[in-house]
Amino acid sequence: MKKNVLVIFFFFVIDLAFAQSFQFNRQIKGVDLPTQNVSGIIQDDQGLMWFNTSDGIFYSDGFATYPIPKRISNQLTNKVRLLIDDDGIVWIANQLKEAKAFTYQNGIWKELSFPKKITDRKGLSYLDFAVLGKGSEKKFIVLFPDEIHFSKSNSDVWNSTKYNFFNEGWLQSVYQHEGKSYLFFEMNMFLLEENSLIEIQSEGLELDSKIFHVSYCTSEKKFYYLGTDFLASGDSFMEVDEIIHEGFVKYIYSAVDYSFLQVENGKVYYFYNSQLYKYNPITKQKQEISAQEAVKSYNIYTAFVDREGIIWIGTHRGLVNINSLRFLNFNSNVLMDDEVTALVRLGENKYLIGYNNGLQLLDNGQTKSIIQDEALQGQPRNRITNFSMDKNGIVWFSSNLAGVGRYDTKTSTVSFEESPLGKFVTSVKAIGDSLIIVSRDKVYLSTIKNKTGHFTNDITEIILENLRQEEIFLRKVGRLNDGRLIFMQGGNPYIQEIFIETSEYINFIGFDFLQFDDKMLLATETGLKVFENEKVSPYAINDQTIDRPIYALHQDISGNIWVGTDQGVYMIRGSQISKFDEKSGLSGSEINRGALIDGEDGQVMIGSQRGLSVFYPDEDDQRKSKPVTDIVGIKLLNKNAKFPDSRRIQFENNSIEITYRAVSFLQTSNLVIRYQLEGLHDTWQELVNPRTNVLTFNNLPPGEYVFKMQASLGSVFDDEVISSKPFEILKPIYLQTWFVLLLLLIFLGIGFLLNALMNQWRKQSILRQTIDEKTKEAFISENQFKNVWNSSADGLMLSAEGGRILTINPSFSRLVGISEEKLLNLSIKDLFTDADFYPKQKNLILNKLGDSKEIGSVFEMEMPLQSGNKFIELYVARMNTEYDNKPIILSVFRDVTDKKNYENGLQIAKEKAEEANKLKSNILSNMSHEIRTPLNGILGSTENIMENWENDSKLVSQLEIIHESGERLLSTINSILDLAKIEANKFDLIYKETEINDFISKILLPLKNMAINKGLLLSTKYETKSFTAKVDQRYLEMIINNLVGNAIKYSDEGMIFIKVKEENDKLRFEVSDSGIGMSEEFMEKLFRPFEQESEGYGRRYEGSGLGLTITKNLIDLLGGEIYIESTKGKGTYVKVILPLLKN
Repeated sequence: MKKNVLVIFFFFVIDLAFAQSFQFNRQIKGVDLPTQNVSGIIQDDQGLMWFNTSDGIFYSDGFATYPIPKRISNQLTNKVRLLIDDDGIVWIANQLKEAKAFTYQNGIWKELSFPKKITDRKGLSYLDFAVLGKGSEKKFIVLFPDEIHFSKSNSDVWNSTKYNFFNEGWLQSVYQHEGKSYLFFEMNMFLLEENSLIEIQSEGLELDSKIFHVSYCTSEKKFYYLGTDFLASGDSFMEVDEIIHEGFVKYIYSAVDYSFLQVENGKVYYFYNSQLYKYNPITKQKQEISAQEAVKSYNIYTAFVDREGIIWIGTHRGLVNINSLRFLNFNSNVLMDDEVTALVRLGENKYLIGYNNGLQLLDNGQTKSIIQDEALQGQPRNRITNFSMDKNGIVWFSSNLAGVGRYDTKTSTVSFEESPLGKFVTSVKAIGDSLIIVSRDKVYLSTIKNKTGHFTNDITEIILENLRQEEIFLRKVGRLNDGRLIFMQGGNPYIQEIFIETSEYINFIGFDFLQFDDKMLLATETGLKVFENEKVSPYAINDQTIDRPIYALHQDISGNIWVGTDQGVYMIRGSQISKFDEKSGLSGSEINRGALIDGEDGQVMIGSQRGLSVFYPDEDDQRKSKPVTDIVGIKLLNKNAKFPDSRRIQFENNSIEITYRAVSFLQTSNLVIRYQLEGLHDTWQELVNPRTNVLTFNNLPPGEYVFKMQASLGSVFDDEVISSKPFEILKPIYLQTWFVLLLLLIFLGIGFLLNALMNQWRKQSILRQTIDEKTKEAFISENQFKNVWNSSADGLMLSAEGGRILTINPSFSRLVGISEEKLLNLSIKDLFTDADFYPKQKNLILNKLGDSKEIGSVFEMEMPLQSGNKFIELYVARMNTEYDNKPIILSVFRDVTDKKNYENGLQIAKEKAEEANKLKSNILSNMSHEIRTPLNGILGSTENIMENWENDSKLVSQLEIIHESGERLLSTINSILDLAKIEANKFDLIYKETEINDFISKILLPLKNMAINKGLLLSTKYETKSFTAKVDQRYLEMIINNLVGNAIKYSDEGMIFIKVKEENDKLRFEVSDSGIGMSEEFMEKLFRPFEQESEGYGRRYEGSGLGLTITKNLIDLLGGEIYIESTKGKGTYVKVILPLLKN
């Protein structure tokens, strides 16, 4: 049969020898029919798909397939009509035997009541049912072979008119226009009036047959008409202005005709004894959507386009659907092989296709094999990996072991040159007159003028030198817009992130690149990257990235960027990334490197491991589909209990299951369910592509609950949350208030009765227990008292006021030297050898005690006891008890005689030490005075002689020795005297307001001269600006002189550093030198008088060893601190901190 269809794709002329296919889906989500024979498909307003099969009516919610209730199916015959009216109500009606019609909406089934004149007719071989209109204007129509019955939905009256089935044929469809009802039969078309059928005819262009179906397109404002072998259209109802399509009917060898017409989203879908066709009113293109290859059926029975744009096709050999027509696929039925490895456009409608086993020309829909080797089918030996057309129209290509290929488009001849090293040629690129050839780890530079000799100029070493690499494995070489070369290397486990940019080239690990705007996209093994602002980073749009290995990049004429990966192709369109794979209709998921190019008029050609896909942008339906969500119901897992109408569930039935719907049949996006059972969950729970629409919750605790849910395709939740009505799990009976109150009353009654019976017994028991406890306590207390009384080291005595001894402990008997038996017959006065002692002390003690009880007093006195005089520490307290109406007094005698003797010895020793110290000070003072007086005379006389005999150098030299020795002796005596004064506490502190920095600088002035004379440099740093405080100038001067003098004395070279700083109302004075230092052993006795590290006649430095001792005592006297750090042979650091008195 001749075909005159204008195929939507630019280069394919459809004929019997040219096969094309779409990626039909036979494993449809949630659809599992018991038979392959499907004659009707509809979708209700809840998104459920309904199927009319040879085994009955079934419906699916995308999770599972369900039969209709048996009470309905048992009343239906094996031939029924399945339809949906304008109100979204599903109708199922018999087409044989007896009239029965049922409706379904929102989970409720109803039966349409027919009058007796209809129900009485049984055993019919022809019967049909139809519904027209909506709301109160809805009409029901029942057709018998000889008459038609009809009624309105708001009326019980059924009218009828005569009709002859054998003259008019099968009812094809019904249509309502402007409130009028039209019936379309095989032989005629009628207007249904009150009680008659009025035959009508179409106007305009003449048609070869009657109209069977009418549909209106609101976007085009056109009516479309389908009849035997034609599709037509018109601007007015029943007027034909254009015949769109003819000649598509196939002879199907069947007594029944199958036809269909639907307008969906501005597109017209139709068939008549044929495969399904689609007509685009905008492009005027018609397309056959053939399921013949998918189901092996010459024609189809039914079709439907659902709300998500999914095309459903039913045949006698199965049900299939297709999510989109955006891809038209071609495989080895047309092509040389299934895998398309490379593509290049030669001109309008002319393409060169590369395979593993050859080369094929596609010219205006006709294929021509240029090279073909059946033995290499599916093998990579001579695989063509890329094409590159030079400026003269010659196509160069890489062909692995076959080498470099050259195709002359004018003569259609091919030539090859193999690599002399027998290596794969993986890429070839024509740039101007140059030809760059990549062969594994070699790169060659040739010219497009040569037909042979392309492997003579090896430029690998030059590239390695520029790249500073020892070896290289290039995948591809290209040229940037600025003229620089770009090298795409193969990666390995050691190098994955190399990116080098110079003024001459760019080098990176990857497969392809694409420049657009001021960016450059990089196809790498780890995803899509972008080079921008001298930085490489993952390319992201709205935080979405592509992280798969990327083999090819391409920008189509619309500016969309195509990204070929190992798991499909991505299209970057503005701020959106769309992914297409086999589920989306693509021929295969792995996109080959050299097989992503532009076609004609905006199409894109994509070569994969399973064939060639052509993307048609007009078919890229971007409608946003959403699942139709609903909470179907809540059930108890206890099958013997029903969910209560009050929604208050007994605790023993606290396990429930919730059935929901999230109806979507799109398999290109993940179905994501988000739910929350408030009262149990604090956050949303998510399910991705759940296999069931039932959620089970076991052992729910008592409380109130509300089930909430959302559903989306791809995790973008735009719809509102749907919620169930609240329900409650009741507490267990034993925790419910009424039960607790009842139980409490019962126990109270029992308790009241028992209380009366046991009250007396309880009181008696308590009394006995109390007596026993008190007896036990008394016994324990008595034992404890006896233990303490007898074991006490102190003498204890109880006596009556007046002096009678009542009891004593053993220690008291030993203290006084009288036996216990005798003491109990004595009075207190008998304890003492002095008869007057007790009367004198008695009054003193009683007066101090006063009237207080149990509050005692302590006395210390020397007692003339019978055992001898002893110092006693006496504790006396008046008790609460009496004896012969007289208060009892507790007396505790502690012998402190040894303590007193020790304290007296200490006092005597102290007095002797003070006397010795005073004597020492007097001796030192007198001795120092007696020594200093003649010594000053000696020093004065020596100076006088030195002045008078200055010309006698020998005499002066001897006198200088005498003078220096005298000075040292005077200094030593002064130090001893100062130390004596400090120890005798004869140094008084005299604080005087002083400008600190100036005062210290005056002290240091003579010391600096001393340092200079010794060849040392003395440096002073005042870290605080000049400040005033009260100090004892004498002691501060002595401290500084001693510390700085020691630093000068014990240093032979270098510098002496001095720091002065005021810090937290304290003066910090630091001295550091690089002198001889001190050992750790000497540091332990540093402040002892007369201590020096060098001792004996051979010591190097003279001195008394009192300087640091005096300094330490002065600092302690001033309330300060001194810290010394020193290392033998390296120097000493001294820090002094003295408190300051501020104004």
